[in-house]
Amino acid sequence: MADHSGKTAGDQPAVAPSPAVALSPGDAKFATDYLRTFGYLPEDIPLESDAGRAALRASQATALLPTTGVVDEATRKVFERPRCGFPDRQGTEEPGQAKPPAGIGEFVAFGTVWDHAVITYRINNLSQDFAQDRQRALIRAALARWAAVVPLIFEETTATPDIEIRFAQGTHGDGSPFDGPGNVLAHAFFPPPNGGALAGDAHFDEDERWQEGIRSGGFDLFTVAVHEFGHSLGLNHTSVPNSTMNPFYPTPSTPAADDRAGVRQIYRRHIWAASLYRDVLGRRFDDSGLDYWVRKLFSNTSAEQVARAFLYSLENSGRLATDLYFTLLDRAPEPAGLNHWRTQLAGGLSRQAAIVAFLDSAEYHGRYPADDAFVDSLYRRLLRRPPDAGGYQYWKDAMRNGMTRYEVARAFVLSDEYCRAYARSLYLRYLRREPEQAGWDDWTGRLKAGLGHQDAETGFAASPEYQNAVVNWW
Repeated sequence: MADHSGKTAGDQPAVAPSPAVALSPGDAKFATDYLRTFGYLPEDIPLESDAGRAALRASQATALLPTTGVVDEATRKVFERPRCGFPDRQGTEEPGQAKPPAGIGEFVAFGTVWDHAVITYRINNLSQDFAQDRQRALIRAALARWAAVVPLIFEETTATPDIEIRFAQGTHGDGSPFDGPGNVLAHAFFPPPNGGALAGDAHFDEDERWQEGIRSGGFDLFTVAVHEFGHSLGLNHTSVPNSTMNPFYPTPSTPAADDRAGVRQIYRRHIWAASLYRDVLGRRFDDSGLDYWVRKLFSNTSAEQVARAFLYSLENSGRLATDLYFTLLDRAPEPAGLNHWRTQLAGGLSRQAAIVAFLDSAEYHGRYPADDAFVDSLYRRLLRRPPDAGGYQYWKDAMRNGMTRYEVARAFVLSDEYCRAYARSLYLRYLRREPEQAGWDDWTGRLKAGLGHQDAETGFAASPEYQNAVVNWW
């Protein structure tokens, strides 16, 4: 996401700043009101001070204007543009980026996040400007634009909601009155813990002329709502042009790259939980399930605990058992058998132990009654290749000398070749890359020592690399 911090340590101006130019009383009041409203200038700092000039330059930088520190025509035009009422600066101590004024500013702190996945909203009232069923549909569509970017589920409710949506005029009880037609169109509040009962709420100025579509005569409710709901989810303003979270109307109603990167960083834990459904269970998340696991993550359940719960779930265990029937017995499971193996795997039986049990079963013995056919099948089904002459002869001799089918099958699933191939498959599946040699050797060694396949998958699914990578894969 875009850097909103202003100058970094060590930055030096390319040229010396211009001498201060005296502002007319009208320009001074106009600029002061704007800078205080949008979080650039504290109440106790005058505009004519060095800090005040820095605040003016900071506001010009946000608007991508030359940072002259003068209220020139271009600056005045920008300050008069319709925009979001959310402050551009929150709580920074850099000159010109001071704490915001009372009202919205005192409730917000960049980066807060909803600690669940099912977000409820309630529409308290709508504008009188056009059909209310269309307004309701546009609000749903605006929330859906964010649900397409991060795994959140928005549900309308008549009970106490996470996000309350309403239209209001002037002073409306949140400490930040609307200003009548023009300039401020709407404002919203970050998620908890900020703002108490106002957290997440979005308010629209009913003194504006609301309409559907961007055209002269009014303001597009959909466009403004997408922007405001970005704040409701925890996004700040950006100076990046053509981004939804730029403060000046109109902004893109589809979140742009900067917006997507920002909201995905905020909701990285939600994305990780949703990715477990995709990469472990092979399906899209169900709404209640995702909400459950996200709440777990925000209540100090570790990533390893959550990943392990997925790997040893009845659902995943059923998938593993079904796969063993098809890959080893060439048939679909019967209900009783599937239930048995699913229960065993969910109870902690390793996938390797289940594989050996299938290979040592009477049914498998019936398919391959001769020892040489049994050995050949292990090469083809486990190592996925024809047997090499030396190895084939070795295992046939071992069985003639009394080695059991159980022992041979177990030796195959603990072999370097089989474990190395399985470790590589985890790199490809979870990290979308080939293994580095040291890591590959380490995981191969653990698997040869008996680490269960589900436990190895847990390690990959809970790894920092996977958790960081899925943010960019969503």
